[in-house]
Amino acid sequence: MTAYLSLMLASVLNLYTPSYPNLLTIKSALHDPLLKHKLISMRDTVLEKLYSQSNSANLMYTLKNTTTDLHQDVIDKVVVSLECVDKYNISHNQILTVIDYSLPSNQKRLWVFDLEKNKLLYHTYVGHGISSGTLLTDYFSNKYDSKATSLGVYRTEQAYYGREGRSLRLQGLDYSFNDNASNRYIVMHGGWYMSADFIKKYGRSGRSWGCPALPLSIAKPIIETIKDNSLIVMYYPSDSWFSKSRFLNCTHKAELNPEIIKPLNQDLIPREYVYFGKFGKDTAILVLEADLYKKTFNQSPPLKRMLRRRINGHEYIALTNQNLEALITKPEIRNLNPNILDELHFVIPTIKMQRGYYTTQMEFISHPEITSISMIENPTANKYIIHFSTFSAIQLTATNQFIRWLGL
Repeated sequence: MTAYLSLMLASVLNLYTPSYPNLLTIKSALHDPLLKHKLISMRDTVLEKLYSQSNSANLMYTLKNTTTDLHQDVIDKVVVSLECVDKYNISHNQILTVIDYSLPSNQKRLWVFDLEKNKLLYHTYVGHGISSGTLLTDYFSNKYDSKATSLGVYRTEQAYYGREGRSLRLQGLDYSFNDNASNRYIVMHGGWYMSADFIKKYGRSGRSWGCPALPLSIAKPIIETIKDNSLIVMYYPSDSWFSKSRFLNCTHKAELNPEIIKPLNQDLIPREYVYFGKFGKDTAILVLEADLYKKTFNQSPPLKRMLRRRINGHEYIALTNQNLEALITKPEIRNLNPNILDELHFVIPTIKMQRGYYTTQMEFISHPEITSISMIENPTANKYIIHFSTFSAIQLTATNQFIRWLGL
C-alpha cells in the first residue's frame, strides 16, 4: 500500500510540481504520520481537481456538440453551476435540463441532456410566468403571489397527477432566487397554450403563473425522464444572479445578501376593461370565439383577454368597449356576418374535482337569442344593454380588475 501511495503521489505531484522531491524522498517521508497525512490530503485535492476538470470538460462537450442552438454564454454559466453543485456535494443524476429565458417564448428554449451518454434528449418550448413578460421575459421573482418565473438551479422531485395533469415538483436550490419555489407551488406541467400550433397561430406561447409549462404532447415523457433528482438550470443574463448566486460564485465569496426585487403590483398593470352581466347569482363575462374575433374586428386575438381554459376545444376572447361599440356602429360587421350576435356568449367559471384536485373549467350561460345591443355613454367606461328575444334585458358592467381565469 505504501509503495502504491508513493507511486501515485510521485506521479500526481510531479505532474503539477516537477520540482517536487524524488520518489525516494517521498517514500521516506511517508514514515512521518503528519507529513503522510498532508501528502494524502494533497493527493486528494489534486485528484478532486482532475475529476472536476474531467466532468466540466465532458459537460462542455455535451452542451456544445449535441446542439447548435445553445449560446456559449449559457453553456459557460451552466458549467459553472454544475461545478458548484458538485462542490457543495448536492446529489443529482446525469440528466440535465437547461432553460434559456433570454430567448422569446416563440422559440424552443428548453433542452434536456443525458450527460452519461452525451446525448440531447429533448428540445422544445417552455412557458414563463404571466408577470414575467409577454413574448420576452424581463422580470423574475422569488416572491409569493408574484406569478413570475424564478431563475437559478433547481433539483427535481417526485412526479404526480394534479389539476394540470402529469406534473413535477421542483426544489429551488438558489437562495433568494428560487428557494420559495416549493411553497409557491412552482411545478413543471403541460399546457394547451404551449403547443407549436398555438404559438404559430398567435405569435407567442401562453403564460403560466410562474411554472415552466411544456407542450401537452411532450410534457409527460419529459417529466418521466427528468423526475427524481435531476438538475434544472433556468438561465437569464441577470447581473444580480451572476454576482449573488452561490452556484455561480463557489470559488470566491458571493454577495449572499438576499435578492431585492421590487414587487410587481398586479393592480398597477394596465388592463383593458372587459364586460360582464348578471344572471341571477352568476357573474358572466361576454366573449367571442377567437377565430371569429379576428374575422369580425380584423385584428389578432389578444392573448391578454383570452380565457385560460378552452371551451369545446376553442379559444375565447373577452370583449372590450371598442369591440362592443364596433358591433353597434359599424354596419359592415353585420353585413359580413348577419348572425354575429348569435356568436356572443356569456361564460362563467365552474369548479370541478379532477384527479383529486379542484380545477377551474369554463361553461356557457344558457340564455335566449340576443336581438340587439344598445349603449349608455359613460365618462369612465361605456355601459351597454343586451336585449334578448324572450328575456329581460341586462346591463353590462365594465371591470379592469385582475380575473384569475382570464389572460394568457
